[in-house]
Amino acid sequence: MWYWIVMFILIAGSIGMLGVSFSSIKKNKAIAAAREEGGGRRRRRREEEDEDGYDMPPRRRRRQEQEPEEQPQQKRQRRKKRQWKILLEDIDSWDKYSFTFYDTVGIGRGKDGSMYEKYLPIMGDGRVSKIHCAIIHRGDKLYLKDEGSRNGTYLNGERIDRPVVIQRDDIIGIGETRLEVQRILRESES
Repeated sequence: MWYWIVMFILIAGSIGMLGVSFSSIKKNKAIAAAREEGGGRRRRRREEEDEDGYDMPPRRRRRQEQEPEEQPQQKRQRRKKRQWKILLEDIDSWDKYSFTFYDTVGIGRGKDGSMYEKYLPIMGDGRVSKIHCAIIHRGDKLYLKDEGSRNGTYLNGERIDRPVVIQRDDIIGIGETRLEVQRILRESES
């Protein structure tokens, strides 16, 4: 008799856990879809309000009646994003990393960098946070941004507390790892 009671409890618990897992997955997919739909509005608002502390002038809005009507081909060219390519080298191990991206490259100790377009996992350094910092594109420049890391992010030996422009020959310090920016390339406008 006890055997059947225990089996019933185990089966009921398993079914309950599966139900909770499936509903959680469904909810996360709905949230991700909502973020993708509303992402453009949030990004424009963030650029206009300059909330993140970037050294960029705010965008000015034009009135629609003042804008001339654009041809469809001109609209496509204006919306086209340009790719960036960055080459990094670990100064101590001489490992080289190359990334071609549009918006972001994440750097950290974690294995999952799905929130970034590209991700550089630094596995051998225990002082690197799971999500340590990011290289982000804003305007015509690349910025290094600390992502709330425990031990801080350094650029050329100075700790950064807001996004800072990076350029060739800069040294990015995260934990015990030092990465040199060897080259930054941007796709030309055509």
